[in-house]
Amino acid sequence: MSTIKVNNLQTASGGSNSTPEQILQGRAKAWVNFNGRNTVSIRSDYNVSSITDHGTGAYTINFTTAFANTNYAECFGMSGDTNGGNLIRSYLGASEINKTTSVIRIQSLRAENNDLADCACITGSFFADS
Repeated sequence: MSTIKVNNLQTASGGSNSTPEQILQGRAKAWVNFNGRNTVSIRSDYNVSSITDHGTGAYTINFTTAFANTNYAECFGMSGDTNGGNLIRSYLGASEINKTTSVIRIQSLRAENNDLADCACITGSFFADS
């Protein structure tokens, strides 16, 4: 395998100067899009090995490669859901106990009453030190 070593990367016009370190620190270290209803299944992912279903609206996301520490940032979204016409949104797990370098536990709750609810589409991305 060949190795290319550079100090800076630029566009062909000479703009957008970035170091390899900046690019490494600024990209998601993991992301996932999964079905949270019935048989939970991953649609697409990067660095996610599996999803564990803990019952209605509760999931653990398992990372393929662990992060360097637990100080990573999580960004979660959830698409609209047609379950009874109610909007469902996502929250992360309620405490840092549910977050390690290799897993994070999340919950999906209904917007109108905060009850746990399964959702057809759950997405998340994670930014961390390598």
